[in-house]
Amino acid sequence: MNDIGQPHGLVDWLRQFEANTGFRKLIVLFGIGNHGGGPTVEMMKRIDRLKTLAIYPTVEFGTSGSYVSWLRKQDLTTLPVWKDELYLEYHQGTFTTQAAMKKENRENETLLTSAETFGSIAGFYGRPYPADALRTAWRTVLFNQFHDILPGSGIREVYIDAAAENAGARATAEWELNGAFEHLASRINTATLPAGNPVVLFNTLAWNRNEIACVQLPTGDTASYAVFTSDGREVPSQFIRRDRLHAEIIFPAEVPSLGHATYLLRKGSFISDRSRVSVSSSGLENERFRLAIDRSTGWVSSIFDKQAKREILAGPANELQVLEDKPRAWDAWNIGLTGVKYPVKFRKMEVVERGPLRATLRLHYTYLKPGVKKEFPTEDFPSTFFTQDITLNSGIDRIDFTTVVDWWEEKTMLKVAFPVAVDDSAATYEIPYGTIRRSTRNENSFEKAQIEVPSHRWADLSDGGYGVSLLNRSKYGHDIKGNVMRLSLLRSPKWPDPTADRGKHVIEYALWPHSGTWSSAGTVRRGYEYNSPLKAVFVARHRGPEPAVKSYIGLIGNGLILTSVKRAEEGNAWVATLYNTLSANVNGEMILPRSPKKAVRSDILESSGETLRVSGRSVRVSVGPQGLAIVRLEW
Repeated sequence: MNDIGQPHGLVDWLRQFEANTGFRKLIVLFGIGNHGGGPTVEMMKRIDRLKTLAIYPTVEFGTSGSYVSWLRKQDLTTLPVWKDELYLEYHQGTFTTQAAMKKENRENETLLTSAETFGSIAGFYGRPYPADALRTAWRTVLFNQFHDILPGSGIREVYIDAAAENAGARATAEWELNGAFEHLASRINTATLPAGNPVVLFNTLAWNRNEIACVQLPTGDTASYAVFTSDGREVPSQFIRRDRLHAEIIFPAEVPSLGHATYLLRKGSFISDRSRVSVSSSGLENERFRLAIDRSTGWVSSIFDKQAKREILAGPANELQVLEDKPRAWDAWNIGLTGVKYPVKFRKMEVVERGPLRATLRLHYTYLKPGVKKEFPTEDFPSTFFTQDITLNSGIDRIDFTTVVDWWEEKTMLKVAFPVAVDDSAATYEIPYGTIRRSTRNENSFEKAQIEVPSHRWADLSDGGYGVSLLNRSKYGHDIKGNVMRLSLLRSPKWPDPTADRGKHVIEYALWPHSGTWSSAGTVRRGYEYNSPLKAVFVARHRGPEPAVKSYIGLIGNGLILTSVKRAEEGNAWVATLYNTLSANVNGEMILPRSPKKAVRSDILESSGETLRVSGRSVRVSVGPQGLAIVRLEW
């Protein structure tokens, strides 16, 4: 907000406003800071003095309502029309600063949404809906989305408190989500299943999923197991030992929409089938991709799509770019790339997973800023360490990257770059409940200003016939210029928190190469899946009314995404939110656990609107092009 401390600046604002609109009357908001403070006596006196200056523009007090009323009386037909986002050409660093805070936020949003959905489902079967616990956790998460906490522009003490608060919200979300899973699993009839220890996989998304599941074995259990479906058919599996006490099993699983599927673990040898993935010091390969590593740099030199019969890359990829970042002001808020890129040193490469279903190549790098000399005897000891895992899974058309960074830099930004063999004048980015297209060119002042743009789970560059989506689990800052896709990983400002981003980080992202466009290839779903892995719950053998495989909620309608289901704040009702990813109207159908008494269109206040058609357990709802629909279901 304006403190009226620079009167000449107000005159310049009025000059620019008149040049852009033709109007000579400008509304100016004033008050203390941007935290809800009001005007001070000194501000009022300063304004009164300005009103007495004959050479100064006329100053008068008023309200926003009176100003808008005046505007409506003017000729607005000649005003310029801006058909694009209101992009702020400032503070782009807030998409990346304080990476841990942003990761906590993403994970808590995902967990709490899942806890609401499965808490609602479990409520149908006797488990009380944890309204108070979830409301308290959501308030914590939303409080920490305050504009100087989540953006990373707070003081150090803020992030100490926020981390503890976010941990508490996460504990609540996990407790309630696992409680709902366990309650539902207790109703499955496992008594009559074939031999083995039952493990139930839950799918928190509203479509059927066929992917690699990962089951963490109980601490201390490092025995080998074979995996079977609920009808006794063995599936390929891979045993992975993490350390002396911890191990996991991965296997291909099929789990229905917002539902469960039961698998059985039997001690003993397992079928590995023929090896579907291979790995060596020169690269990795599965059914879909052949990936090569430059053994001198560690960067990915080639990714060949065997299905499309084309090279995906146009240059060294998965390149960690350490960039000089010196903003002129507002250190945590702004980006100040100088064009200087510092070299990292490739140390070694090793194979850490070699199995029939998954293979992982690990690469090690170090970094010390050129010219820096430390004290004897560690003059050349690195300041930052990088460990990168590149993973291919059998049957999964995705390339996974996990980068562990021990980061101790100043005024430096870290990005990862993927030059791809795809070119288009614009790239597509995910935003809440939709997407936006942004130019990949630098042909005018608007395009040049977009040095960094925000996105949620993915960004995509497609040429119509082929494309590449860059998925992520906790990052927001992106830039795609020309054919180079970059994801911003870390920054290191010194003000207002001199320790911002210093320390260890685990950063996960993936490439999803595809035919066609992001829409036809299903990139939206792939982004959700990457952020919401299948969940596993061990269960005892017992009788119950539910089958081994079941979908609780289904959604029919190409392009529709069901984002959440929650218990209504008032009344015995659910509130479901869904949106349409397509540019055409979609007539959808929700399949529910039981027939609702009534279904109506609703809003964020959960009020009742237009009545929707109910037929048994089915509710029909139409969602407009790239539109949002909220449905209230009365029970």
